[in-house]
Amino acid sequence: MYRDMISSFREGDTLKFQDDAGNLSLYLIRQIDSTLHDKRGYFINAKEYKDISIECHELTNTRPGHQDYHLIILHKDPEIDSTRFHLRLRDFYSIDRTLPIVLQKDTVIANNISITNYYFFRSYNYTEQKDPTSVTRIYMTNQDGIIAYRCLSGKWWTKVK
Repeated sequence: MYRDMISSFREGDTLKFQDDAGNLSLYLIRQIDSTLHDKRGYFINAKEYKDISIECHELTNTRPGHQDYHLIILHKDPEIDSTRFHLRLRDFYSIDRTLPIVLQKDTVIANNISITNYYFFRSYNYTEQKDPTSVTRIYMTNQDGIIAYRCLSGKWWTKVK
């Protein structure tokens, strides 16, 4: 499931999102990297793991020091056969793990775009957010990756192809 959600991302691509007023928010995919740690080294009890990370650069963000970060980290722990999915976008730092990650088959309308068969992620600190521009929800599909996000104010940003 997770690998399908990230399969549309390509190094060098620019993700473009638009609000209902025509403003753009741009994210450059700087690097996609995979790490396989399968060797015992200095720490004898070191765990094996696999990571896939997607690093982005916010092109439309003017906050110093906040432009570069890992947009997505997919972490596989083969020892306990578990996978962790980490998501960040602007000030959305982590997903609410109390909500199950399941394919939503209903239809959501955002900026006159219909979204069906999507995954919905809410920020871990959703109830504590006060800034109306805070990203509180992210919507992804297997075909297109991140297709929309929504701010606390209710403003939608939808992907421009």
